[in-house]
Amino acid sequence: MIADRNKSTTGLLSFPLYSCQVDRRGVGNIRVSLTAFILLSFSTIVSASLVPRAPLGLVWESPVVEGSLYYTEVERLVTAYEREVGQLIMPSKRAKVALKINTRGRTGLSTPLQLIRAVVEMLEARGYDRRSILIIDDSTHNLREAGVMPPLSESTVGFEGCPVLALDTEQYYDADWFYDSPLPPAMLQEPQLFLETRRATQLAEGALGRKSFLPKPLLFEVDFWINLPVGVDDPALGIDGALANATLWNVSNSRRFLVNQATASAAVAEIAAIPELQERLVLNFVSLERYQFIAGPFFNSIYTRAEPLLWMSSDPVALDRLLYDRINAMRLLEGFPEIEPIPRQLPFAASLQLGEFDRDRIQVQLVAPPDSGVPVRSKPVNGAPLVEQP
Repeated sequence: MIADRNKSTTGLLSFPLYSCQVDRRGVGNIRVSLTAFILLSFSTIVSASLVPRAPLGLVWESPVVEGSLYYTEVERLVTAYEREVGQLIMPSKRAKVALKINTRGRTGLSTPLQLIRAVVEMLEARGYDRRSILIIDDSTHNLREAGVMPPLSESTVGFEGCPVLALDTEQYYDADWFYDSPLPPAMLQEPQLFLETRRATQLAEGALGRKSFLPKPLLFEVDFWINLPVGVDDPALGIDGALANATLWNVSNSRRFLVNQATASAAVAEIAAIPELQERLVLNFVSLERYQFIAGPFFNSIYTRAEPLLWMSSDPVALDRLLYDRINAMRLLEGFPEIEPIPRQLPFAASLQLGEFDRDRIQVQLVAPPDSGVPVRSKPVNGAPLVEQP
């Protein structure tokens, strides 16, 4: 049996979306409207999540002390989260945890290795063994280029004792769990004669080409997972940040959505709303050690900037909104046009109750080390982002 949740959104939003479904074998046949889907998804998330999330719209910010290795900053941020939710992070029934990193920019613009080390150490301090801390990304090549996976000449396969899972090996997808969209697979640029001769094969492969498979470890093997994205502009997404890293760079066959902003934003928000994937995403960390404000999504050192700040939140939408404001401020400073309009996945995801994208509803709370001289306070929501170069 197949269970479908059809998320047709005709007439509800100001931009075109596409119906989709999530296939789950063996649990009956269910088809609901968007409104019912939202309510059902939200109730499922609340009831099924083993580790609670902080309130939507709440973002913690920590200054990163010069020469810091992130250990102190990560510990203080997670302690603030634990205080907020009233529960300590600790191993549960599955006794595993995953870190979804981003190595799309390879050496120049990937999740900082030291931030990965700091999060691993934080989890170790809370009872997780390194062998139970999974590090996940979508490309074996990029993982090697970024220094997360060792060179082929070395016999080791992990990152400092942590298993590394490259999704493009196709070992970690489940055939019964996928995001199904009517969008075709990546467009093929071929002469008409070749297209005609391939038609039968394409028809046979069509159903498979519609499916983007979900990562099995994040669904079935971990107590929760943590998202470690990188901030960069992207022609199709507007902003490649927390939402994209948790969705498009977490499923198979995702490049078919990058045809234009409408298809990309629809896919991002709808994948993010899949309850079984979203319910265990507890925290998102964004380091401003290096972010890129134009010429993305691939690394260009001319357009990268750095700020000594680390953000953490349970709300990926709010983090992407902060990245959007930061990147636009830097673009204006350097004489480039802003990214306009706001990336569509943000209001769409907010409409699915996945986060806050309105700046008036985002609270940035400063968590400073005791010797910094900076009091713990709420940062003004409408304050201008930092734009000076370090």
